[in-house]
Amino acid sequence: MATLTSLPADATAERIVRHFQAEGFPGITEALLVRVGVKKGDRNAIDAAFDLSVEQEVPPPVRDFFEIRLYGFYSEIRSLADAKTAFGADFGRALRVHLPSLYFDAAPVVIDDALATGTKYDAMLKLGDNSDGSAVAILLNDPSSSFFEYLGTQTGYDWQKIIGTLGDAATSFVQGGDLL
Repeated sequence: MATLTSLPADATAERIVRHFQAEGFPGITEALLVRVGVKKGDRNAIDAAFDLSVEQEVPPPVRDFFEIRLYGFYSEIRSLADAKTAFGADFGRALRVHLPSLYFDAAPVVIDDALATGTKYDAMLKLGDNSDGSAVAILLNDPSSSFFEYLGTQTGYDWQKIIGTLGDAATSFVQGGDLL
């Protein structure tokens, strides 16, 4: 089952999935692209709040500081409606605590959730510079292995090969609510 939607980066999401499958990772069957923007605060304030949440072992304050908007989607395992409904659970803590790094650090940023299972996203990638105040994140799902297993097989990897023209499409904005 291939899910087709009409988001600005759907073709990029499909190309990303196909790229990883061609590189020997058939388990990567879904890519969700989101635009991450800051609602309030600067790097220091956001890092302090996220560090405190880790220290106190409470959920990071994602909703207080960030908005996450749907940007592109391709899946061979579920519909967009199902992915949106499950996003709160599938976007795990290991990825959430690194949102400040994803937003503020220079690309490439690769974040892995080694404990992700089932439909949970096990990798979050930022492969290009922020555009129009947002970072574009690629969330990947491979229920059968860790994304770092993929990285371990690739040396001197050219990230541009994966993202292609994502930067050109990054100026398109999808109206609609925050995913969280």
